[in-house]
Amino acid sequence: MVPLLAGLAGLVGFVALPAARAQSTDATITALGLNYVPPVVVVHTGDGAVLDNKDPVTHDVQSRDGLFHSGSVSGGTSGPVLGVDKLPPGEYAYYCSFHSWMNGVLVIEDQVPTPPTPVAPGVGTIPAAGAVAAPTSITVHDGSLYAASYVQGAVEQLPILAGGALGPATTYASGFTNPLGIAFGSDGTLFVSDSHTSTTPGRLTDGRVWAVPPGGGTPTVVIDGLPNGRHNTNGMAVFNGRLYITNGSSTDDGVSGGPPEVPPWTGSVLSVPEGDRNLTLTSPDVTVVLKGGRNLYDIVFRPGTSEAWVPMNGPDMFDPYGEDLLLKADVTQPAPDFGFPECLYGPGGVNDWISNTVVSSTNPCTGAQKLPEQIMGLHVSADGAAFGVAPFDPNSLYVALFGNFFGSKVVGHQVVRVPIDPVTGKAGPLQTVFAGGLPLDIAFGPDGTMYVADFAAGIEVVKHL
Repeated sequence: MVPLLAGLAGLVGFVALPAARAQSTDATITALGLNYVPPVVVVHTGDGAVLDNKDPVTHDVQSRDGLFHSGSVSGGTSGPVLGVDKLPPGEYAYYCSFHSWMNGVLVIEDQVPTPPTPVAPGVGTIPAAGAVAAPTSITVHDGSLYAASYVQGAVEQLPILAGGALGPATTYASGFTNPLGIAFGSDGTLFVSDSHTSTTPGRLTDGRVWAVPPGGGTPTVVIDGLPNGRHNTNGMAVFNGRLYITNGSSTDDGVSGGPPEVPPWTGSVLSVPEGDRNLTLTSPDVTVVLKGGRNLYDIVFRPGTSEAWVPMNGPDMFDPYGEDLLLKADVTQPAPDFGFPECLYGPGGVNDWISNTVVSSTNPCTGAQKLPEQIMGLHVSADGAAFGVAPFDPNSLYVALFGNFFGSKVVGHQVVRVPIDPVTGKAGPLQTVFAGGLPLDIAFGPDGTMYVADFAAGIEVVKHL
């Protein structure tokens, strides 16, 4: 998975639009923001493909098994990908020889469409919806959908119309640097997580949370000086009069990839009274409710409980491990420790949740580290999440998997459903709701309509049947 600021840095400054189909039956592979968007392209047997380069730099397409290739395609132009029309059905990985992290997969299918893969119960089609440039976080409040726009540094408001459709976007609040999370308080205050240049030696950025008055107006600072680095201050939630804030780890593995970790503030969930302002890390009202995480991207509360569910991205460099995880903490209890970076998720420092059912009592683990609730997959980039609303599946957690852009296999790029046992609170196996795109967050309207923040396409709508 890609840490958001690092992974999105090359994407800032554009509004991604769906690539146009070629005039023939050729499929289009789009290079955009130094990535292939989307990373999985379906081609019918006998059809070809073209590379549409929307970046200002040169790209190409090279098959990993030597079966197809394009020439060098300059920025702003297109070129054919030779050999695709000769491929039998199957999946074929490709990459850009100029930018090794750019990877994609061609899926060759027979001309007769195969039956669609079953998706989660009660989910219908995905019609197009209103556009917001590079949305990172969305939430529903008082009859409108609100979306943080990464490239605009603003929060947009879209009225929810009859049937769950969205009206045109208007700017609700602006002037932010890199807004990554939004949440509404009990009185209608909008909280916005942001980042800015740090004044602390050795640190490039600090996290900051703003409070926008009900109805809009001049933001004030809730808390500043949250230590950032490889990861940032991300999603938030309000519960029982307190604001809960996810703050990612500074490094990839506790040592490399960023400035030193600042325990317990990095890789943690912080809690502050929602009415407090101008706080710092040392303010007495600031508490830690979860620690020992890595890139924590969002936090949501299971309805009717004090359970906070937190999607987390695991260490990139520990293949074949480094799983993305779902963490859970009861915020009325002492803060659980999930072990990053000292424990690295397993006995003797082996990063492997899959084969471990308990945490070892030997160093570097202490035996006190808590296990995750569910494994999401390797490098899928588990990001925004939302519980369904009653009566539409309130005991299921939906998670946006932004996906990876490196390695030989493309993973993620889908929305999944995690059923939660209403009695035991245990997480069940993942179910794919739909696949494709760059989903970063999810929100539900009161009628059960699902809204998905797709970083490339804007806001999408998923209607429940």
